[in-house]
Amino acid sequence: MPTFLVFGCANFYGRALIQHLCDRRDKAPDGASWTIRGVDKVLPRLASFPEATLKLYDSFDFRMGNLRSAEFLEQAFAPDNSGSSAWDYVFDFAPECKFGQADQVYEQDVFQTAVRIARLAQRQKAKALVRLSTAHIFSSESDSSSSSSANSDANRRHTENDALEAPNALVRWHVRAEEELRTIAAAGLATVILRPALCYGPGDRQNVVPMLISAQLSRAAGEKMPVLWDKTLRVNTVHVADVARAAVATALWWSGAHTLQTPVAVFNLADPGDTTNAKLAAAVGCLFDVEPSFHNSAFNFIAKKLKTAELAEEVNESLLGPWMDLLARHGVENSPLSPYLDQEHPYCRLEHWPLGVDGSKITTTPGLDFAYAYASVSAEALRLIVEEFQLLGLWPNIPLP
Repeated sequence: MPTFLVFGCANFYGRALIQHLCDRRDKAPDGASWTIRGVDKVLPRLASFPEATLKLYDSFDFRMGNLRSAEFLEQAFAPDNSGSSAWDYVFDFAPECKFGQADQVYEQDVFQTAVRIARLAQRQKAKALVRLSTAHIFSSESDSSSSSSANSDANRRHTENDALEAPNALVRWHVRAEEELRTIAAAGLATVILRPALCYGPGDRQNVVPMLISAQLSRAAGEKMPVLWDKTLRVNTVHVADVARAAVATALWWSGAHTLQTPVAVFNLADPGDTTNAKLAAAVGCLFDVEPSFHNSAFNFIAKKLKTAELAEEVNESLLGPWMDLLARHGVENSPLSPYLDQEHPYCRLEHWPLGVDGSKITTTPGLDFAYAYASVSAEALRLIVEEFQLLGLWPNIPLP
C-alpha cells in the first residue's frame, strides 16, 4: 500500500511524473490500494494539458495552494484517509524553472520551498525524498591553452562529482538547495537529487521549443534554419518521461539502499546519445524538412564578443515578429509559446558554457536496473511535442512533413 506525495504535479516535469505513477498504479495488482496526492500552485485545467492527461488528475487527490506558504505545505503533508501517518515517497518537482526571474523569486521557489519540503519529509520519516535539481550546474572552467570551447575541457561530459558553478541566480539557488538538503538528509532522510540535462517532451515550452519555432518559421519562409555556435558543442538532452521514470526508480531503490553514512544519492540525467549542437539541429531539421545552416566562424566570433543579453536580443527580434504573424495567419489567437530566448537560457551561453552531462551512473548502479527509454533525441519524439500543441490550438495547424 505505497503512498506518493508529488509537489509541482502540474508543471512540465510533474505532469510526466504523474503520468508514470498513474500508469504504474493502474498496472499493479494492488494498484487500488495505492495513494497518490499531487500538489501545485496552478489548476491542471489552466496548464494547457490535453483531455487524456486531465482525466488522470481526477484519479488521485489533487490539492492547489501557495507553495511558498509554510502552513499550506504542512497541510499538504497531512495524512490521507488510509490511516497511514506518513508519506512513503515524496517528490519535490516544484522548483521554479523559468529563466530570467528575480533573485528573490528563486530564493523562495527554488531554495526555501525545497528546504521546507525536505524538513517535513524528514519529520514525518518518509522512506525517500526525490529532489529535482538541474545539470546546468557544472563549472565552465576549461583548459586555457584551448582557443575554442568546442575543443576544450569545458565541452566534456561532466560527472556527478565534478565541481559546481552557478552561471545565474536560478542555478545559484539550486546549488544552495542541494547543500542544505545534504544537511537535512544527514539527520535521517534518504534523499535523491536528480540533475536533468536539457529536457524535452510533451509540454515543454522553453527548452527546445524555441528551436522548433525557428525551424517552423524557416520552413514557412522556404529558407534554411540558422543555427548559432559550433556544431560540436555539447547540448546533452534527456526526455521528460525518462526523468519521471528515474524519479520513481531511484525513490524505490534508495529507500532501501541508503545508509546513515551515505543518505544522499545524486544522479545526472542525460541520454546516451550525447547530443551536440549538430545532432539537435539535425533532429529538428528532419522534423520540419529544413536544412540547418550553421553560422560561419566569423559570425560566431562576433557573437562571442556580444554580451549574452545583447545576443539574446538580436535573436529574439529576428523571430518574435514572424512568429506572431504566422500565428495570426493560421488563426491562433492566444498561445503561450514563443521563440523568445532569455539570456539565461543554456543555448544563449552554449559557446562559453557547453552542456555536457554524463548520465551513465544511473544505468550502472547495482540494484537500480534503469535504462533510458529515449536513447537519443529524435524527430519522432519532437513531433509529439508539436502535434500536442496543434491539438490544443497553440501551434499553427500546418501539416508536418
